[in-house]
Amino acid sequence: MRFLFLCLFVCTLGAHTLKIINVVPFGVSSFRITFNQPINRHVLQETRFAHFKALLRVQAQLQPPPRRYHFANKSAIKIAHHHKTTQIWITWNKNTAYSYKITHNHLYIFIQTHPLVRQKVRILESNPKELKQFKVVIDPGHGGHDCGALGVNHVCEKRIVLAVAKDLQQELAKRGYKVYMTRKKDVYISLKARTEFANNNNADLFISIHANSIPKNAPTNPEGIETYFLSTARSERARKVAEQENQDDVKIMDYFSKLSFLNSLNSQRLIISNKLAIDVQFGMLNKLRKHYKGVVDGGVREGPFWVLAGALMPSILIEIGYNSNPKESKRIQDKRYEQWLAQGIADGVQSFISKNY
Repeated sequence: MRFLFLCLFVCTLGAHTLKIINVVPFGVSSFRITFNQPINRHVLQETRFAHFKALLRVQAQLQPPPRRYHFANKSAIKIAHHHKTTQIWITWNKNTAYSYKITHNHLYIFIQTHPLVRQKVRILESNPKELKQFKVVIDPGHGGHDCGALGVNHVCEKRIVLAVAKDLQQELAKRGYKVYMTRKKDVYISLKARTEFANNNNADLFISIHANSIPKNAPTNPEGIETYFLSTARSERARKVAEQENQDDVKIMDYFSKLSFLNSLNSQRLIISNKLAIDVQFGMLNKLRKHYKGVVDGGVREGPFWVLAGALMPSILIEIGYNSNPKESKRIQDKRYEQWLAQGIADGVQSFISKNY
């Protein structure tokens, strides 16, 4: 009996041990570290040194082998296990800047060209008045006969996301962006037509706005803001959300030849869409948490959303909250909340543009 209890104790202890399960470099000099469970800043200890060097100590076991990564901009990241922690050494230079973000169970490390250096390059390359005006297409989900998720007070998703989209349009326009809307009123537009609209307008970014829901008889009542970028579904949760948003246009699945189309997608476009999703998710949470308590981070996720599949530019789908959750449904229908939400999305877009263009 003692042996049985000891085994159960060890197994339980192991199940809660924080582990690094994957390490992936992406982009020019960015880095994604995946953990076996959600993390927060308390598991990290950052120490910055002179000569553009920093150390991140993470209270987690490193499962992949230790390795050093060298990037083209003369920066480097080294990850290795040290006693009961994992050490991540980051080295950059005077022309680059280092930062990190935590999103759900991922730690992202960015080493990017310093904003001042980018500004000097742009001034040398062209007259500031001739700098590109970025085009953003905002896509309020559903519309017309397609209600979308019906809220606890019987308000359709299509009405909520259109209100948020209009606020976002105004916010981005104030910041100098050229903004297009796939719909400005309560009309139905097919999934295929939405991305064709973005492509025909040579948009730089495509942002589709939705509200989530679960069936009434579901055992749980989740809440939270989630941002998705296109890929084959990597989790049961992402697959179910995608199925719900895809169901209004079955013919589109034949048009995109289902998974064979997704598997042939341009990997660089998926990577840059992932970056956009990270910045927008962070922007929304950062803005909303200044004004509201208990804003849940649903994370940045991957999913096979057909509305994103035809876009030829970085594209994301935002689930602004659960219309099936009493607390969250009330919030996403509140005008002030919608305005803060739009400002957070715009902050994320601004952050993404400043770091990648």
